[in-house]
Amino acid sequence: MTARELAQLATAVENGESLPADLPKGDGLIVGITGPPGVGKSSLAGALTSELRRRSKTVAIVAVDPTSKATGGAILGDRIRMQSHYADPGVFIRSVATRGAHGGLGRTSIALARLFRGAGFDFVLVETVGAGQDEIDIAASADATLVVLAPGMGDDVQAIKAGMMEVADIFIVNKADRLGLEQTVGEIEAMLSLSPANERAPIFPTVAINGTGVPELVNVLVHLAPKVRDPSRDTQWLIDHVGIAVRSLAESLPFYTEQMGMKLTGRETVEHERVHVAMLAAGPSRIELLEPTSPDSTISRFLDKKGPGLHHVAMSVNDLQAVLKRLESGGAKLLGLPQRGAGGHLYVFVHPISSGGVLWEIIQNQGV
Repeated sequence: MTARELAQLATAVENGESLPADLPKGDGLIVGITGPPGVGKSSLAGALTSELRRRSKTVAIVAVDPTSKATGGAILGDRIRMQSHYADPGVFIRSVATRGAHGGLGRTSIALARLFRGAGFDFVLVETVGAGQDEIDIAASADATLVVLAPGMGDDVQAIKAGMMEVADIFIVNKADRLGLEQTVGEIEAMLSLSPANERAPIFPTVAINGTGVPELVNVLVHLAPKVRDPSRDTQWLIDHVGIAVRSLAESLPFYTEQMGMKLTGRETVEHERVHVAMLAAGPSRIELLEPTSPDSTISRFLDKKGPGLHHVAMSVNDLQAVLKRLESGGAKLLGLPQRGAGGHLYVFVHPISSGGVLWEIIQNQGV
């Protein structure tokens, strides 16, 4: 596959298309790189790439940058910081924006990582936005998750320990030439002391800008076999959102945004479903409020019959087509064919008669 063909496939995936049915699973290692802003994640990704290339390993990079809430655009600064690798035919870099997604990834980030692994790359580095303790979605799909910290973070280490500190396979203390290295390492070790000795993640001090400590880290990565993949791992069932039918968004939203303190992440109208949608962040998942725009809409009929309340639960999967085949072969009743919903995701509903009374929405994880 040429770089041009791979780029075209990546664009198709970002536009919501499924991965090619004949895409090999691949044997490459997907490495997640997460951590707070300013710790040098991009510099570390660049240094890892340089060291891996010195060892004749091919590398694909998925660099995620935040989308501006004011303009809807993204600077994609990671592309600038990794420009020294663009002329290398053994490196493929794809910058993506979060486009309102939470968890440190864009909605297509993991699908792109699987695409690049299937294309034969030895290593796929996924650099997350890493804005805080809940930016940990990468841990669900990466073979190894690197949590990057830096000296001088002080209380920040304690503040993030309940989230990303718990998903690390390897800790990186970057900018190790700065004051405070021993204190930061000590804080990590103190947290790890609560875990069994055989489950404690190793700690690697690095100075990414000059490569210090990077060869030692790569020694571990090149010998780290990909996790054994079974059908449950390939499916990756994750709760994407909970759908709640309401009569009025204007009347319902203040409860969630003002009283509950949830963050409104987006609003849109899905014409073919005849519904107004408001999305609210709920940790790694979301709350979807649904207001009908027409008396003959599904949500309107639901409200007439049952009143406001829980309408459905949505689960995201990495391979929607494979899941649908399994459901159909087991006799599950699907409500129509897959179609596009709020945010452009591909989805299908499973009739409550097949699931014990719950309406399930199965959606294609675009980052899933």
